[in-house]
Amino acid sequence: MRSLLLARGRPGVRRALPGEHPHTAGGPQERPPVPRGPQGRPADLGAAPHVPDVRGQPRQGQGVIVRWLVALVAIALAVSGAVATLGQAGSGAQPWDEELSDNFVFVKVIPFALALGLALGIALGGPRRADASRRFAPATIAGHWLLALGFLLALPTGVWQYMGGILDVSLPLPLYLIYRIHYIGAMLILFTLAWFLGYWWAGTDRSLLVPRGQWRRHLTGLAHELPPRLGRMIASRLGLDLRGERPTAGKFSFYETAFSFPTWTFVLTLITITGLAKAARYVYPVPGPLLYWASTLHVAAMVLILIKVLDHLRYTLARWSLVVAMTTGRASASLAPAPRVAPASAAGGDDE
Repeated sequence: MRSLLLARGRPGVRRALPGEHPHTAGGPQERPPVPRGPQGRPADLGAAPHVPDVRGQPRQGQGVIVRWLVALVAIALAVSGAVATLGQAGSGAQPWDEELSDNFVFVKVIPFALALGLALGIALGGPRRADASRRFAPATIAGHWLLALGFLLALPTGVWQYMGGILDVSLPLPLYLIYRIHYIGAMLILFTLAWFLGYWWAGTDRSLLVPRGQWRRHLTGLAHELPPRLGRMIASRLGLDLRGERPTAGKFSFYETAFSFPTWTFVLTLITITGLAKAARYVYPVPGPLLYWASTLHVAAMVLILIKVLDHLRYTLARWSLVVAMTTGRASASLAPAPRVAPASAAGGDDE
């Protein structure tokens, strides 16, 4: 090895290694001193510093690039699928009327809408910078108003499909246009629900979810936030003690975490499953009893959503700062109420 280190200059002088000195051929090699222990043995230099193995780990920003690549692929597939479906429906190859043709277009576009919403939600998700003044992210705001637009289109047309037949009243519009508007609203709802599912899965914010083992605390806080008589009745049914200190709400009120969000999740899941079961009959033979119960529960879910929308408007319009937060994303001080202690003699909280 040392023969490879011969210097090119003076003969007999070898090139020095780092920490060594050149010496003449045959001379002693000078090496850096090594600490010695009391017995003359090399001293223990300690454990080597731990260097993390970053091989195979994604670089900073690499996950975002991958998510957006998946989203772009989903967009391309959704556009191509929609163009192919609409082109087939408009070609006149099938002797269908407008209503039946819309049914087939709707059921064929559903997978593309779900995949596109899921991919965009995952792409827009991910960790966010902590900002105490921000209540909603831009993606949440966009999804909320898309969902509101879907309800605005789907609910009135869905109600008319049933009430028009019961009342035996016809609109000046053709029936297939009412179904078409209903399908457009339903498609927006499916797209937005898939969007939120992917967004929350990829993100880290779980403020709307009740943590494990915290349901009693959130229900107690909910009973405090309700009018006294209703709060006492719920506390009595659930065995809650309202005589202690009132729990402090976090980013969202107990009404939102313990009641509003869980009930929204239930009714949206119900109307989605029943709606997909009804739409599947155009591409797959659905048994009659299953179709009957799907249609019945779909109407029940529609009624529950109407009730939920009215309750949502009642709650948010009375707290205008919530509307501002869902428009600008910024939270005001009024959205973080100070904790209050219920009197020991009272069994319920104050009116909200």
